[in-house]
Amino acid sequence: MPDGIVLAQAPSTPSHKGEGQLAEIKLAKLSTYEVNIRSFHPAKTFGWTGFNFEGDARGFSLKPSGLSGVPGTQITSRIWHKFFVKTSSSEVIGTQTESNDSGVAGGDHTHYDGALKPKGGSWPAVKTEKGAVTTIWVKGGYAGENHAFPASAMSKKLTGMTFVPSLDVSYNITMTIDRVAKHLDVVAYITGDGFPNCEALISDASGKTVFLGVHVRKGAATFSLFGDKKYPMIASAIRLEIDDEGNFKGTLGNEMRRRKLNKDRLDMRPLEEWNDFFIKLDPSDGRWMEIWGEPMPDANGGPK
Repeated sequence: MPDGIVLAQAPSTPSHKGEGQLAEIKLAKLSTYEVNIRSFHPAKTFGWTGFNFEGDARGFSLKPSGLSGVPGTQITSRIWHKFFVKTSSSEVIGTQTESNDSGVAGGDHTHYDGALKPKGGSWPAVKTEKGAVTTIWVKGGYAGENHAFPASAMSKKLTGMTFVPSLDVSYNITMTIDRVAKHLDVVAYITGDGFPNCEALISDASGKTVFLGVHVRKGAATFSLFGDKKYPMIASAIRLEIDDEGNFKGTLGNEMRRRKLNKDRLDMRPLEEWNDFFIKLDPSDGRWMEIWGEPMPDANGGPK
């Protein structure tokens, strides 16, 4: 029975012979999911503490990442890193790490290819159980420098090094698929330099996208990026109901909230409520922008 599994055999549905019958449960498909983690600055520039380099002029967003200059690219990030988790074989495939073009406001732009590309990768996933429940761990990270800074690009190409500090992010993601109860549990823990903003997303095979969490930057570019600080930026634990194909059905439970409220049961609510909270969130919430000299996002750079 390729689409089902026999869980038990016992006297059940009556029959004229009084025989027990096999109970068949259809398992949800082990699907493939895309994870996208990216660092961005919501203002048009980093301000005087960031030498007036261009930011991304946007808020937290579900829009897909894309290369600068490629048709269809609607938003940018200082670094974006995505990969696919193939749960049927516990593989991480299609890893891509890129930086969108950047430069000083009003000046020339640097294109991040070749030696200038940011680095990123994911450690092998581990499948812990076979059958109805599958758990996969994915660990990885990304790092890259702002080569729009004078002489940085030349130094990197010639020596493989640069005096510009690296933007560092590390992640640890656990995914558990219960194919009988039909839900996907995702626990995400993301650390890094704490600057700039960070957001993490997961998408199913149909293209439906859900926030794993977001982080509003702390500090400023001139001193926050030195070293790999492993500052806690995102910590979340959510449950997504899935259909027979492994796609998100449209409801989500927040385990962190359940524990905070000390509830016995997990409340399942519409995905739209969860996503809208982050989309409407001020990407500079909690920061004293005047201290760091960064311009506030304008009306065109607010949440989309």
